[in-house]
Amino acid sequence: SQPVRLGHGDAFISHSWHDRSEAKWDALQTWKSSFKAAHGREPCIWLDKCCIDQKNIEVNLRCLPVFLSGCAQLVILCGETYLSRLWCIIEIFTFVHGGGDIDN
Repeated sequence: SQPVRLGHGDAFISHSWHDRSEAKWDALQTWKSSFKAAHGREPCIWLDKCCIDQKNIEVNLRCLPVFLSGCAQLVILCGETYLSRLWCIIEIFTFVHGGGDIDN
């Protein structure tokens, strides 16, 4: 992981920690391939495990609107539990309410 200036993130990755990691990995790789074909480079993504201090999660999560606004797209890895997880719904709401394009 490496720091990126706000507004230069290509995608915020939204997922449920309770869904199958293999399925999420496969979906992320498919999205990455499409992005790379369209842009000629690897995407710069925001992924919670890498971007949030896992020892200070509560403070970092207060910045969710900032993290989401710094990314051009919201990529949803929707597995079996995704829509039942409140935090996942909050990420979608925050992205759309903050002016994010639902087609993005």
